Amino acid sequence: MGFQRPELLLLLLPAAWLWWWARNREPGTLVVRAVVALLLVAALAGPYLSISSPGRDLVVVVDRSRSMPDEAAESIIELLRLAEDQREVGDRVALVTFGARAAIERPPSEEARFDDFARTIDPDGSDLAGALNSALELIPEFRSGSVLLLSDGEVRGRDPLPTARRAFGREVHIDVRPYRRPERSDLAVERIELPEAAASGEPFQFSAWVRSDRRLSAPFELERGGEVIASGTREFGEGMNRLVFRDRVEAPGIARYTLYVQGVEDRIQENNAADAAMRIDGPRAILVVNHDGLEDTLVRALRLSGLSVDCAAPEAAPLDRLGLEAYRAVILENVAAERVGTRMVDLRRFVLERAGGLLITGGQASFGIGGYHLSPIDEVLPVSMELRKEQRKQGMALAIAMDRSGSMGATVSGGETKMDLANSGAAAAIDLLTDIDAVSVIAVDTAPDVVQEMTPVEDRGALTDRVLRIAPGGGGIYVLTALQAAVLELQDAPQLTKHITLFADAADAEEQQGCHQLVGELVDAGVTLSVIALGTTSDPDARFLEELARIGEGEIYFTTDADDLPRLFAHDTLTTSRSTFVDQPVPVSLLPDLVGLGEIPVEGFPTIGGYNVTYLREGAVAGAITSDESRAPVFAFGYQGLGRAAAYTGQIGGSFGTGVVSWDGFSPFFVTVARWLLGQEAPEAVFGSVYREGRDAVIEVEIDPAAEIAADLSELEAILGLADGTVLHRYFERVSERLFEARFDLRQEGIALPTVKIDERRSLPLAPVSLPYSPEYEIILDPDRGEKLMRALAQESGGEVTPAATRLFRGERGSQAWRSVTREVLLAALLLLLVEIAFRRLGLWRGFASWREERRERRGEAVDEEAQAKAKALHDAPPEPGKGDGTETPAAEKKAPVRGASDLGAALKKARSAARRELDR
Repeated sequence: MGFQRPELLLLLLPAAWLWWWARNREPGTLVVRAVVALLLVAALAGPYLSISSPGRDLVVVVDRSRSMPDEAAESIIELLRLAEDQREVGDRVALVTFGARAAIERPPSEEARFDDFARTIDPDGSDLAGALNSALELIPEFRSGSVLLLSDGEVRGRDPLPTARRAFGREVHIDVRPYRRPERSDLAVERIELPEAAASGEPFQFSAWVRSDRRLSAPFELERGGEVIASGTREFGEGMNRLVFRDRVEAPGIARYTLYVQGVEDRIQENNAADAAMRIDGPRAILVVNHDGLEDTLVRALRLSGLSVDCAAPEAAPLDRLGLEAYRAVILENVAAERVGTRMVDLRRFVLERAGGLLITGGQASFGIGGYHLSPIDEVLPVSMELRKEQRKQGMALAIAMDRSGSMGATVSGGETKMDLANSGAAAAIDLLTDIDAVSVIAVDTAPDVVQEMTPVEDRGALTDRVLRIAPGGGGIYVLTALQAAVLELQDAPQLTKHITLFADAADAEEQQGCHQLVGELVDAGVTLSVIALGTTSDPDARFLEELARIGEGEIYFTTDADDLPRLFAHDTLTTSRSTFVDQPVPVSLLPDLVGLGEIPVEGFPTIGGYNVTYLREGAVAGAITSDESRAPVFAFGYQGLGRAAAYTGQIGGSFGTGVVSWDGFSPFFVTVARWLLGQEAPEAVFGSVYREGRDAVIEVEIDPAAEIAADLSELEAILGLADGTVLHRYFERVSERLFEARFDLRQEGIALPTVKIDERRSLPLAPVSLPYSPEYEIILDPDRGEKLMRALAQESGGEVTPAATRLFRGERGSQAWRSVTREVLLAALLLLLVEIAFRRLGLWRGFASWREERRERRGEAVDEEAQAKAKALHDAPPEPGKGDGTETPAAEKKAPVRGASDLGAALKKARSAARRELDR
């Protein structure tokens, strides 16, 4: 043991003096306090123990940014496995990877083997300094170790050389293996400089800048919206080259341009193309999406009122995020959710982020029965679509048979498995049921596992908790086994409506023989069957599953997006319940809150032939409701995010909407609704602009000081929607009295859509801004730059460039460490102090002293008895020769004074103990 501050041991002298001055007469207390004082002084001196450990640490740092050559991957994996094979006793290997941020893939380990990279890395960046810092932190101060860096050396961020110098100070060398792209020319589109906006039909000019690292001739091609509008061949000189283009766009919205160039044997192919977009100003229209894309009564009424209206079928409608920029409102007229598909995500963003308007009208292909429950736009709507007992005439017995085969353990988006999302789907179906329903859940691979027997839905929470714990098994799903298990659960259910929801993999549905006959018998017995298939219609077992759903008189749903499973399970449950659409005429009442839309030039509302059952959401406004006991919303509206949303639950035209379209107030009512959806014009007092500065998107807002809005800017906020769906928020910083600025890091390539939120009711959508490609693909005028940095890192830290695979663990294989034991010493002192206090307060020292006295007394009595025995033996023994003349003192008489002295000593000791006890009190 040693001490970090041995001079503090001199404190033992004053501690000894204090101990002597404040000593207690109790020996136990004296001893304990002496030991406590000794321990406290030792703790102040910083005690430590010497520890030796065998082995050496090697931290492998791997660059996983986009700039790394593709052929590097195989070499890196080989090096990792070679390093693991070279470990001797005590050696450890750790793994750090990096892109825009560093991540520890694996801490130091003596046994772990590399299988694959587990951490998700943002490849659009190279934080080499952060990765080296993480590597140094993994090597303890007392361990010998080194770092092996596998990278191209192209840094995006902090300078890593200071970290290399710190490693040298710790005697940790950094070995490097540089990876570089082939020695070829590089031609890159630097940027496309578009004007921020142009009027529809107005000619404009713009430039594109192309950088080359040498003189060469190469072709180029310019596209707008996928159509080539310019092409040719150009001589590019070394450095920056400008291309000038002219164009004119008739339709308002977003014009997207892509420029392609192609050098001969180009070193970095990924920077040969760049995207950019600009806004085309003009009257933004309303997009009506209906069944066939033809003009109908609603479209005709809107057009006759002077509104600009486009009409399209769902499959052809421009419902993507850039296509929607041409519109200020969208109307989905009795269109099923599956025909809109994943573009519902863009519709949601259109409302929440770009201040768009959305109206959904009713019918048998809309709302809950149309698959919108739990869809991306569900919560945007002012009405909800759950099942409620008061709207239903009969209950349903639902048996859910789920595929739990091995393939369901595969991970999908967000780190969840397919099984997790299927479980969520079953839970979503159960969550829609009420206490008049019953449910059973069966997990099936090669055998059925009845997770939940058929039971009334009284405790939905407990049921869904049980379902969410289903884990994947093995093999494929045995369909006949699944159906037979479902039949056994349904056979005793009292509900009139009986239904099976079969979830299966469209590429792995086994045991098909006998299924068609069984499903036909089920239908005859009043049981229906729907199939939710994970896959596409081209998968091997898709046709078989389609046939089962057709024979079972149910629905067939195919999806490749496991995230969509909860919506599909809910859709099938709503469809089967047959209670989400009322097909009987019902009168309608207008409510005073309808005035929130503006001036409504109608006094009443006609009887409607049917409507979708929905419920008003909190915060929404009901403008019209049914006049029966349900008082269900017929028209509701509200603000959502930066935009507006409305719902009309009746059908327009068709079997259940003839009364509405023949109503005199039809056109005035829906034109008023459409104008409300269009929202207000942007406030004239706020002027916004956006531009790109390197990798940053910069949004500037200038405020007219004479305007009323200048008085309150507390809600002014910048919003940026990235191409992958990420939404970024920033508060503005004041640059000058009237100018505000917000900056965003464009973390990924693509076109981003910025918006300025002025307050809860007003916003200002701005022109798009784009990052043409990942910064990792930016042109490098010095192709040796990365390798030079790697060599500098090795030199600054004492490492090697491209060390032999057998020298990765070179250096000392062992280390001597010093472990502080200050905490343990302090803990021992504290425990002893507590023991001393307890003994003193509880009088345990006195008890201990009494016990010692009693023990001594017993020992003295034993001695006396032994002496008496000896004396008696001497008295009874015959006299020795020459003695016994009567003049000797008898042995018993000689011993008596000794016994009296012993008794006196014992009495004195007892008196001293009693006196001490009195003093202690």
